[in-house]
Amino acid sequence: MAHRSWLVYLGVATMVASCTHPTGIAVAPKPTPPAPVVVPPPAAQDVADAESDAKALRSRVSRVTVYSDRARVTRQATAEVTTEPVVYAFRNLPGWVDDGSVQVAASGGQIVDVRVDRRFLARATDASWRKIEAEQKALTRKLAGLRDELAVLDAQKQQIESIKAFSLAKITQDTTIGNISVKSYGDVVDFISASLRATAKSRREVQDQIDELTPDYDASQRRVADAQNLMKLEETTVLVTLQAPSAAQATVELTYMLPGVTWEPMHELRATTTDAKTVEVVSYAALTQTSGEDWGGAELSFSTQSTTQSVRIPELEALTLGDTQTATRILTSQVSSFTRAQTAFQGQSQLWNSVHNGSSDERARESFEHTYQSNLEFLQVVQGRTVSLFESLEKRGTTAHYKAQPAPSVRGDGHPVRLLIGRSTLGSTQQTVAAPEQSLNAARTLAMTNATGQPLLPGKVALYQDGTFLGLTDMDFISNGEKFSLFLSVADHLKLSRQLDRKQSTLVRKTRNQMQVMFIVTVENLSADPTTFTLADRVPVSENKEIKVDKISITPAVKPDSQGLLHWELTLKPGEKREFRIGYQVEYPAELVIETSRRRASEPAPANNMPAAPSKTRIEDQIMELESNF
Repeated sequence: MAHRSWLVYLGVATMVASCTHPTGIAVAPKPTPPAPVVVPPPAAQDVADAESDAKALRSRVSRVTVYSDRARVTRQATAEVTTEPVVYAFRNLPGWVDDGSVQVAASGGQIVDVRVDRRFLARATDASWRKIEAEQKALTRKLAGLRDELAVLDAQKQQIESIKAFSLAKITQDTTIGNISVKSYGDVVDFISASLRATAKSRREVQDQIDELTPDYDASQRRVADAQNLMKLEETTVLVTLQAPSAAQATVELTYMLPGVTWEPMHELRATTTDAKTVEVVSYAALTQTSGEDWGGAELSFSTQSTTQSVRIPELEALTLGDTQTATRILTSQVSSFTRAQTAFQGQSQLWNSVHNGSSDERARESFEHTYQSNLEFLQVVQGRTVSLFESLEKRGTTAHYKAQPAPSVRGDGHPVRLLIGRSTLGSTQQTVAAPEQSLNAARTLAMTNATGQPLLPGKVALYQDGTFLGLTDMDFISNGEKFSLFLSVADHLKLSRQLDRKQSTLVRKTRNQMQVMFIVTVENLSADPTTFTLADRVPVSENKEIKVDKISITPAVKPDSQGLLHWELTLKPGEKREFRIGYQVEYPAELVIETSRRRASEPAPANNMPAAPSKTRIEDQIMELESNF
């Protein structure tokens, strides 16, 4: 029999407690799709019967595409299809599956119907819940009875103590008047002693019963709490009705989106002293997922593409000036089914993972929950960072997709897992750069061209030389074929200094301040070998008509570029020391510093988990920094 493939897309489903009524299902066979067929919603009783009689499919996760804030998961199963419609079920899916993203495809059978059912793992009418509740009530009554018995014994002890006090007073009185016998006194003492002993013994016996019963009672309370939690925990089941012209084996694929997943790019740069002309660049995807299932063995892909933004052809609209005409574009937004999925994830993910942890030991469960909470908080930090990063890539019209090498295990408890997504050997040229205004440490850098065949994403780069970890640096987005440089190590044999020459620097405060500065830069080669490097410095460039920069003096002479940057290509002999002078005058309004201080105070501080993005230094800020030297 020829195989045919079907693809069914489910819209946002409207669910009741026990079943889901889809608004419509479009069925499209391949390769020549007919007109869409709308399947009317079945009656509630039919859905319930179909769900109870559904045959469970043993599925495995075969493919996953991970985005910045969600993942597209594909499960694959095999079903024995007959000529009669049979309902099959993908069970035990998390309650935060996005209904609007559910897709089903079948090869070797025809899809008749698809439904999404979501129900709580426990109900108040379940026999198991009634049994747990009855056990807990029985233990509660028994424990209450024992505590009541303790109260009675305590009251009895108080009564005996009252008799004891009365008897002592009576004995004292009888002794005074000489009307007491030894036998009477002994009878009173024996009665009180025996009564107190009997009461104490009974109290100990009751307390022993309470101590023996308390662990059972505490355990019953935990069972009740767990069952009550299950009444709040949802489970998703996707029901697929299949049939075929003749009995056959069909491959069924279920695809859906779910939140609680993110990834971020990471890199390693490995260099060797024996080969200074090549380096190895290794890229990883650091995946964090909380589905509760291991994705080991699945085909994993990673994407920077947004799952919510539409890709559009770049086009311009009319730019209208004045009040005669107003051009308005109205963007409508609608709460998607993914919003419900995110809400369900936030409320249920920790409980879901705790239930599926499989440990009955209380301490082990508490330890798992504590670890999971830490993993979840880390996921949220990474997700915020990654969403922002990928949004910046989209603004430049760039998206990237990567396939990871298969991994034997991809944990589902939120613990980060590194997966290899790229490894290349690139030609490199080692260079030394010194910029004493920024750092008094000269840097060895590697100049390379991205010949990996794919973009290199922004992220942290771990540096290794001859297998030794040197530290971390950052990398910006590097397109395929683009030239770039990365920090490798500190060139500590170069001694740098940059100081203000106060004898030739002045600050005159008037209506328009005049600041004359002269910086002295020195470089010295402390090694026993000649050293070639690039020395960089700068002079201010004004983009504000109120600020004037002139009287530029540079020794040795070099012409600044359009950004005011200065570069000297130098070779220093062993022990050689050289001096450079950079001078200029800045004239600016006196109130500029006050306005700049106010602007800085009003700017929001960067979030704790998000480092401030590097930006071009404003000349107003440069002026404030220069004034601080006077």
